[in-house]
Amino acid sequence: MTAITKVETSQAAAGVWFARTLRLFGMAALLTTVITPATSFAQVEQADTYSGGKSRVNNSAKLRALTEGIAAVSCQLSGGIASDTATTALARMQGNFNTILAGLENGNPALGMPGAERSSVVKRSIGTVRNGWEPMNAAVTAMLDGAASQANVVSTGRATLFDASVILASDVSGQYSDPQELLQSDAITFNFIGRQRELANSMSRMICELATGTGSGATREELQQAVSLFEASLNALREGFPNAGISPPPNDAVSGSLDQMLALWTEGKPVFDAVLGGATATENDVTRVTDLVADLSVVINNTVTLYLISSPGQSGVYRVPLTAYTRDELATWLVDPDLIAAVKAQNLGHADLTEDAVIALDQDWRAQAKAGGGPLIDKLINEPVSQWLLARQNATAGFVTEVFVMDNKGLNVAQSAVTSDYWQGDEAKWQETYNVGPDALHISDVEFDDSTGFYQSQASLPITDPETGDIIGAVTFGVNVQSLM
Repeated sequence: MTAITKVETSQAAAGVWFARTLRLFGMAALLTTVITPATSFAQVEQADTYSGGKSRVNNSAKLRALTEGIAAVSCQLSGGIASDTATTALARMQGNFNTILAGLENGNPALGMPGAERSSVVKRSIGTVRNGWEPMNAAVTAMLDGAASQANVVSTGRATLFDASVILASDVSGQYSDPQELLQSDAITFNFIGRQRELANSMSRMICELATGTGSGATREELQQAVSLFEASLNALREGFPNAGISPPPNDAVSGSLDQMLALWTEGKPVFDAVLGGATATENDVTRVTDLVADLSVVINNTVTLYLISSPGQSGVYRVPLTAYTRDELATWLVDPDLIAAVKAQNLGHADLTEDAVIALDQDWRAQAKAGGGPLIDKLINEPVSQWLLARQNATAGFVTEVFVMDNKGLNVAQSAVTSDYWQGDEAKWQETYNVGPDALHISDVEFDDSTGFYQSQASLPITDPETGDIIGAVTFGVNVQSLM
């Protein structure tokens, strides 16, 4: 099948090509959301109740990608290709699959799914996925314990689990399409973007199978289909494809992210062209494709985030899970005795600081930050509490991107990374927490963080003295909202 680089055919002919290619790739169930959308099951009791529809559609689509990703890294581990990296990736993917599947069934506010599933159709599909996942899950656990031969179980069970995941994603899209939260066109678009995740992982699996000789006689043909479909779907997302239910990008940010995806794809595609042209796949090809998929995954996740927050009035799509994660998890950091002691000690030490002195300290910090460091920054960043915050941040596996604690004047007490300024007292993160009350929570808008390459929001809380209940300071967490969605 020739790769399609432009949507040049008529919309009708292109629609036929998409349908035929989806069937060839075992994904015809997705068309039910385009051709015969299921009746909406609006799981909302009131119009202003957030049901987590967007997050459910996004997360159900992730299971397809995780199925392919687990098969890809299992192949690498079995073939002795970058074993350490493959082991780490396999453990991460297994954990993600279990977390998402449990969240879809029982609810998980931290993933943006506030309640348990109520639709009998979706619950039945979840059960089918779980039945397919259980033997693979056991095999993955055995592989992580050193039984590389269990990769055969993963390889054998992949197709069944994949098909079940496709049907689940379709059912979720149909059940959660409603004008209050998730339009049918949005659900279709999320499915197509989710499929890009899945296709990227599929191509990684196929290259590994070709390099290790573990694929079937049809693997090369399937790789050609995946390459063609990834490229055609990317063009459809970039330009819009009404016959498939895909609207053009809603704004310049989404359009720019899709252009970035195209640039990565254009740079990385030659490895596929060479193998499809008859070259023998090598371990080096596997490594190159693994790196490409990692880069594509970041951009795909960024694109999904931009789509999720692009609808006016849909701030709940990240604020609801971020609120839950902050209240249930991050707030537990604030009872640490050493952290409390550090805040109280700085409050005492800064008791006589004048406004002019505060501003002078802030200006000194800014100058040191611009210069790449200095005594004030070095002292604070090396404090034991700062090191403790960094360790806690690292333990979140990317959920938390930064954290800093402030005293009763808004001056930093401890932090996991260098902030641009030392005084936060003139900003909402301090003013709308320290000055409000012990139950206050401030969540910022989503912004792109150049240092991490992710979209993040800041969640801020007051810090109280456990002995007196008095507010003594505040804390701000930078959170990767993509991890929550």
